[in-house]
Amino acid sequence: MKTIDLGHSIVQLRNDGIVQVDFGDDIDIDLKESTEIVNSIGILTEGKKVLVLNIAGKNTTATGAARNHSASQDGVKFTMADAFVTNSLAQKLLGNFYMNFHKPGAPTKMFDDVEKATEWLKSFL
Repeated sequence: MKTIDLGHSIVQLRNDGIVQVDFGDDIDIDLKESTEIVNSIGILTEGKKVLVLNIAGKNTTATGAARNHSASQDGVKFTMADAFVTNSLAQKLLGNFYMNFHKPGAPTKMFDDVEKATEWLKSFL
């Protein structure tokens, strides 16, 4: 598995071709971190669009600037579909707000379970 450790997040290209982003605990993702994640996905995939599995850490949030970037064409330039696995009600609410207000440029869905998120992503293959 190819891996990039950004400090705030670990981005890895899994053997099944899915890029998994594991966000650290107690992190507030801002535009800088969002950009680093997108750039890391591009490096790992050599610029190809892939399925992305995002796994939130405990108490991890994203600023408005990060959400705007993630939903933009620049934010999804390497993303076929985005699955987010949340672990709290606050993250689930933020995720639903992200999908309804920011309108991401790639198919996006929230999950409570990694396996269900992976199944949904694989439906895009």
